[in-house]
Amino acid sequence: MHTIKKSLRVSFGWLLLSLLPQAVVAQQEKGDLGDKEYIIVKDYRPVLAESAKISDTPEGDTSTFTAPPMQYNLRSKKAETNYETAVIKAVKVKDEPLPKLYRSLVRGGVGNYTSYLGELYINSLRSKTGSLGLALRHLSASPNLKDAGPADFSDNSAMVYGKYFLENATFDGRIRYDRNVVHYYGYDKNDTVIEKKDSRQLFGKFGVDLGFGSSEIRKDRINYQGRFGFSTLSDNFAASENEIRVGLEAGKQVNDLYVNLPVSMEFFKKKDAEYQVLSLLSNQSRNIVRLRPEVRIDREKIRARLGLGFELEKNKKSEFHIFPRFDITAPIADQVLYAFVGADGAVVKNNFHTLAEENPFITSAIIPLNTIEKLNIRAGMRGNFSSTIGFSAGVRYSTIENLQLFYNDLDYFNKFNVLYDDAKVLNLNAEVIYKSSEKFALSLHVDQYNYKMDTEAEAWFRPNTEVALRADYNFRDKILLNAAIFARGPIQARTLDANGAVAEKINGWSDANLGVEYKYSKILSGFVRLNNLGFSRYYYWYRYQSMRFNVMAGVAYSF
Repeated sequence: MHTIKKSLRVSFGWLLLSLLPQAVVAQQEKGDLGDKEYIIVKDYRPVLAESAKISDTPEGDTSTFTAPPMQYNLRSKKAETNYETAVIKAVKVKDEPLPKLYRSLVRGGVGNYTSYLGELYINSLRSKTGSLGLALRHLSASPNLKDAGPADFSDNSAMVYGKYFLENATFDGRIRYDRNVVHYYGYDKNDTVIEKKDSRQLFGKFGVDLGFGSSEIRKDRINYQGRFGFSTLSDNFAASENEIRVGLEAGKQVNDLYVNLPVSMEFFKKKDAEYQVLSLLSNQSRNIVRLRPEVRIDREKIRARLGLGFELEKNKKSEFHIFPRFDITAPIADQVLYAFVGADGAVVKNNFHTLAEENPFITSAIIPLNTIEKLNIRAGMRGNFSSTIGFSAGVRYSTIENLQLFYNDLDYFNKFNVLYDDAKVLNLNAEVIYKSSEKFALSLHVDQYNYKMDTEAEAWFRPNTEVALRADYNFRDKILLNAAIFARGPIQARTLDANGAVAEKINGWSDANLGVEYKYSKILSGFVRLNNLGFSRYYYWYRYQSMRFNVMAGVAYSF
């Protein structure tokens, strides 16, 4: 404590000495205060002098602001660059080599039932101006069928065909001759004797078809095509038929619609057979004229064809028909399931040629009449179960006038005549297709029919059920396999006896076939065809049985 007091005295003394000049001045101004000594005794408390500080929240007038003028001086200067482009080498795309084509193919084979096969095809190679080809084919057999007459047959055809290409048009033509021989073997040779030459039927057909049309379908122009055809058919009993066909069609894209106008005419006349009884329809010429304007719509969500059919036909008499014609397809689930609906009608040509193709055992005295499909209504769905399985299912209901039905002739019991009746037909159909790759494909198609006839008791020779199963397999492009199974339900045959019409049931049947081809090289291959693997005897027409198991083997060579 003593020490602190001493220090204070010393400090205070020095302070007085430092203020002495000022005190002297003050004394001079105010007077002398006198000598006094003050002793202050207390604790030392150092105090810092007050200082000016910058506020944390500066204050100022910010209500107005005047931006100083700013000036920019841009100096343009060209940058000199030395850039030289380098030549880029074109990418070389390796083109896939075109497969080598051969001008000719010859195929030959032999089998049981004294069967022979011969085929020859000759064609020009690739050309930008056109193509020309020749096709010859022969197939024959002489089966010896149990309790039946001679069933020899042969199918022969020769055709020359070609195309000529222009920049905007294409011309094509075909000349063909067919010679088909069958025998009316549908009788029991044990109790009936018919000379072979008397049971022989020969169909000879010569035809010419010419056509022209736009080389490609374009939206900016009218697309067109036209056809002309002539054919003549004759048989072994002096019956003959001539036919002329003419057709023209023009279409144009108008916005998102395609307007199409096809018109066609068919003229045909049959000459009676030498043994044919004359009637009011003998040697009668008939014709069909069709005009079918339509509009096609192809959009993302719908595809449609809308039109009408105007058809004039001369059958027993001249008649004019108007038919609706439309088809609409729309997606239910895009790329997966589609629904379709449609309706139409048509005059279906029946002549000697078409009926003989359907049943080659018809009598030459047949009188053809056209079939009128007054209305066909159809609906269904199609789609894909997966990327490899597709399907379709539908229903079709038809109202038909003059549906052709075959029956056994009373005068010529082993031949077939034709009658006509009105009918209502219901058809249920379904198809499943499996295709895992380009190597394997499998398909199943089923049709179920129900006929309601106007006059006849049955739809003669028309089955209620038809099934077709097909399979194809390509093993390393070396072995090609194809198999098929066909089945048909029972049918009713109409025969005649002294008491009138009699119905005969023909049982249903199934038939399995297998074909194998081995490619030894690109130009040489061998094949084997096995038919009727079930070794069954079935009847397609009344009294006309099929061949049992038959096999044919042969080779094919390209050059």
